[in-house]
Amino acid sequence: MKFVVIEGLDGAGTTTQSSKLADRLRASGESALLTREPSDGPIGVLIRQMLSMRVVARNADGFSAINRESLALLFAADRLDHVECEIKPALADNQYVISDRYYHSSFVYQGDVDGSEHFDIQRVRALNERALRPDITFFVDADVELCLSRIEKRNQRDIYESREKLTRLHTRYAQVFGELESAGEPIIRLDASASIQDIHETIWQHVNA
Repeated sequence: MKFVVIEGLDGAGTTTQSSKLADRLRASGESALLTREPSDGPIGVLIRQMLSMRVVARNADGFSAINRESLALLFAADRLDHVECEIKPALADNQYVISDRYYHSSFVYQGDVDGSEHFDIQRVRALNERALRPDITFFVDADVELCLSRIEKRNQRDIYESREKLTRLHTRYAQVFGELESAGEPIIRLDASASIQDIHETIWQHVNA
């Protein structure tokens, strides 16, 4: 079980848990690549700038966030680059790979419909058909209020970090992971309200089984 993904809403604690798992694997003598999506590659860097509104789209009314379809295409391109340049080489070298988010986020975020933009979830899935399937995915299921309390401590927010959007995305996560579980993808659900250490121990037990 070498390719591990940790997923959840913004503020759920995925970055903390990814780091703790990588640190523990290394402390136990294993080689581990800690990575994330958007990646730190050229496309991933551009996406992060778009999400924080440092890069915006010009339109007839001035400037706006990049539309969902464009983001879906960019995320898929970043993921393909991420898999080929980082994930596959690390796995071939017998390293563990721990990714803070993966294609599940695209299914949730770019597949979301808010009444103003409609983007077919099947198109998002098709864009990600070549993505390598994780050995196991941990879904850190966090209440929206918990996420907001953590996000408020940050210096900067991205375009998804509002109560309205997080509430809608929380529902999407439940739908997406329900579908993936039905399709046989190995997913472990974790309660984000538990202590950081308790969540980590549960993850470690599954990865180290």
